Amino acid sequence: MKTYTLICFFLALSLILCPLVAVEKSSQVISQEIIEEGMNDTEATTNADSTTVKVMSVASDNITEMSLKEYLLGVIAGEMNASYHEEAIKAQIVTAHTLLLYTKEHNTKDLKGADITDSYALHQAYITPEKQKEKWKDNYKANKEKIEKCIDEVINLTLQYDDEYICAVFHAISNGTTENATDVWGGSYPYLVSVSSVGDKLSPAYQSQVTFDKNEFKEGFKDSELNFNDKPEKWVEKITRTDTGMVKSITICGKEFKGTDVRKMLDLRSSTFTCEFKDDEFVFTVNGYGHGVGMSQYGANYMAQQGYKYDEILKHYYKGVDIVEIQG
Repeated sequence: MKTYTLICFFLALSLILCPLVAVEKSSQVISQEIIEEGMNDTEATTNADSTTVKVMSVASDNITEMSLKEYLLGVIAGEMNASYHEEAIKAQIVTAHTLLLYTKEHNTKDLKGADITDSYALHQAYITPEKQKEKWKDNYKANKEKIEKCIDEVINLTLQYDDEYICAVFHAISNGTTENATDVWGGSYPYLVSVSSVGDKLSPAYQSQVTFDKNEFKEGFKDSELNFNDKPEKWVEKITRTDTGMVKSITICGKEFKGTDVRKMLDLRSSTFTCEFKDDEFVFTVNGYGHGVGMSQYGANYMAQQGYKYDEILKHYYKGVDIVEIQG
């Protein structure tokens, strides 16, 4: 059976407790520009009330129309840990709003009149109030109030590059450095470049291991027409990596694969991994969780805990962007 084991190193735990891990702002290379003041909560709520979002359920194809505020609450509930610092939550709200607007402008899928889907794989997750109650249980009221307060403060703010909404992607945990979008997906995204995210290495979920026996390993590549010989220790050959350590390519039984494709085939938590054959099994050690591009949610929370504000967090993870207020 394939097994998953989260590894939390003693060193990482000790670092979490140690004040020496506090990162100075001067080492973060974060822009010190701040958003001009002048928008109050009343103005934000008024604008939000005039904007609606049509969300398609990928499970049923049903489309539900709701206020922007309700939509953002559902996204945060589906995408982020409600216990995270408010400044990290605000940063996530701005990315969620921006990704919604980017999707409305650039989406090529047939959404049947919807603005966006509720799928984290296609766009970003959204969960209904009923699902929120199931997820948060006794903490529902407190979590809802906390997130709504954050929404009211930043609901009209978006991320733009050269006067256009950015593709504001995000992920759970990086490998300690975020990825260049070009290395992961190709194309050109000048604001989605590699930056440090040191707090991620302190996450208890930073590293995981996945073990496959020979048959399970073969099953992962069943559609690849590989010629598996009787020497499994030779199946995995050359591995190349990006500057961040992500697997760029891996050769298996003479055929080269992208690291991102192998991640999907074997259902790994990220494309930063090592592979070792021992005791007649393939052991993959994986760092981080997600595609690694854009804002790291755990890294954002760590920065917020160190005193950074949401705008500083956003400008660290999305290079060269402007934080722009729009009218709903």
